[in-house]
Amino acid sequence: MLKVSKIKILFVSILIFFTSATCRKDNFNFPYVTINANIGLYSDLGDLGAGSVKIFPAARFGGVGGLIVYRDIEDHYFVFDAACTHDYFNDCSVEISEGFQELMVCPCCSSSYLLSSDGNVFNGPAKYPLYQYQSFLDGSLLIVRN
Repeated sequence: MLKVSKIKILFVSILIFFTSATCRKDNFNFPYVTINANIGLYSDLGDLGAGSVKIFPAARFGGVGGLIVYRDIEDHYFVFDAACTHDYFNDCSVEISEGFQELMVCPCCSSSYLLSSDGNVFNGPAKYPLYQYQSFLDGSLLIVRN
């Protein structure tokens, strides 16, 4: 009877060890900055066609690395932070890929992100998508908040 109890204790101990070792949480903490931007659809985004991208520097509307405004083919607007999620601590901001507007590339680590896929990583080393801000249309303004 004592032998069975030791085996159960050993089994439970091993199970707890492996469960705790494989359930590590990968906490990604993108820097928080307050965003309260009113971007004019005509004055700031007048030349932004469907499937196009415009990047604004952080000094203009905020963000860690500035703001990316993406307008999809259905005329929905999406706003992302331009900071690379792999190298944001090195002040690395993504740029528009040559030849493909919806692909953003980091000049520091070469990570790429696909805006038409919610800013998800297309090619690493980045593991996390571009940080997306809440945005909505209000008359002739694109309101961006977090």
